[in-house]
Amino acid sequence: MCGIVGMFNVADAQVLEAMLESTVHRGEDSTRFEFYDGVCGIGINRLSIIDLERGQQPLRDETGDVRVVCNGEIYNHEAIRSDLEASHQLLTGSDAEVIAHLYEDHGDDCVRLLDGMFAFVLYDKKRRRFLAARDPIGIKPFYYAREGRRWYFASEAKALVEAGVEPQAVRMLPPGFRLTEQGPEQYYFMASHRSVPDPSHLRSLVDHAVKKRLMADVEVGTFLSGGLDSSIISAVARQHSPSLRCFTVGMEGTPDVEAARRVAAFLGVEHHVRTFTIDEMIALLPEAIWHVESYNPSMVTGAVVTLMASRLAKEAGLKVVLCGEGADEIFAGYKAVREMAWPELTKASWQLINNLHNTECKRLDRMTMAVSLEARVPFLDRDVVEYALNLPGAAKLVERDGRLVEKHILREAFTGLLPDEILWREKMPFDQGSGGRGIIERVDATITDDELSAAQQEFPEARIQSKEMLFYFRIWREHFGDLGGRRVFDMFGNYPVMMGAIGQRTEQSGS
Repeated sequence: MCGIVGMFNVADAQVLEAMLESTVHRGEDSTRFEFYDGVCGIGINRLSIIDLERGQQPLRDETGDVRVVCNGEIYNHEAIRSDLEASHQLLTGSDAEVIAHLYEDHGDDCVRLLDGMFAFVLYDKKRRRFLAARDPIGIKPFYYAREGRRWYFASEAKALVEAGVEPQAVRMLPPGFRLTEQGPEQYYFMASHRSVPDPSHLRSLVDHAVKKRLMADVEVGTFLSGGLDSSIISAVARQHSPSLRCFTVGMEGTPDVEAARRVAAFLGVEHHVRTFTIDEMIALLPEAIWHVESYNPSMVTGAVVTLMASRLAKEAGLKVVLCGEGADEIFAGYKAVREMAWPELTKASWQLINNLHNTECKRLDRMTMAVSLEARVPFLDRDVVEYALNLPGAAKLVERDGRLVEKHILREAFTGLLPDEILWREKMPFDQGSGGRGIIERVDATITDDELSAAQQEFPEARIQSKEMLFYFRIWREHFGDLGGRRVFDMFGNYPVMMGAIGQRTEQSGS
């Protein structure tokens, strides 16, 4: 995991260094950059997780003609490495090195062979061209900008602004896309078919996804919120990692924290808990908003909590954690979705996953990488996502004991692995589960109705829907200024499907 930057048809070491400096929080172990042929520069802030000694980036093929920097993890790199060894000389044990060799053999289609979360930039010295790509779900971020013949690339938008790029020129590479001088091109298409509801098959898929994500040369822990999703991930990880450590943050005495303690005791894991106050949450808002690059309430409050959890894990010496994000999106976990009719529910689930790269994945990536911590998300394994999205709605929402139970097939799949009180626990609204209602009430009290109305008229394209949202928007502007424009505001403030719930916000991703 790391932060990557790059430029093409421009070679300015001072600018590249400034871009790296703006994202130095993403990789604390080393910072390196290289220039090639006077036309391309790539650099990295590295967080070393696999091949700690030899895996320094930029990496290359055996000829030196292909150079690459990659943010993320390639989970099938060992299988790829076995196939490559007959015809290639591999120089390191790094998972990212296989990208350079696959490119030698398959060209731009090399990206189709990768299973993982990744964003990379590759430079071909022979052909003097670049190739960039992003993983199919968009777990890892990638931004770019083109100004004439000059191209700029980075893991975070702020690095492009640091390079002097006009904010209106910044683009986000969509999930499952690759990028060349000819522009972005989609290489991955989500499979659309009818999945047969089978809890045992789902359990096998999730187990395999967790096992893949335990691959590391460093310790891997889990975030444990007390909700269903992180409890499942922690329970499965515990089966493969007897010395597992779990990390929980929340307000003392709230249902989620108490549930997390029960899960940790049941699993017999080492449990780290830190409680916080509303004042501590508010104090962290400026830092969280700077990192998450958003003013949307559905992301900001969750970002503060994730930042606290990340610091707790980092202080304990971890570099990698597994998280429960993604299950709400693919198993109809949100209240706003589960109240829809079947056709709308299916459509909303696809919309949520298609926007996940700019919502929950963005929050998780920015807050963990703010302290050089890598987050891995088993529920967003490609096989799990494709299976879940193609399930009928009736497998996800089932009437049980007088209430509509969300994520029903997921609960069925892990019967026996967790106590029933956790497995069948009703998803708590944000204010009840974590105690987060206090922050909404506190920030709302600082803004009048007239101030909200005035801001809505002054910034109509920002679509400020509540006093809470205006409070965060003001902090966002202090960091990023008057970027302006509907497309820019959509990149930083939009949260499709959830936008309609902001005014009466009571639910947050409780993964």
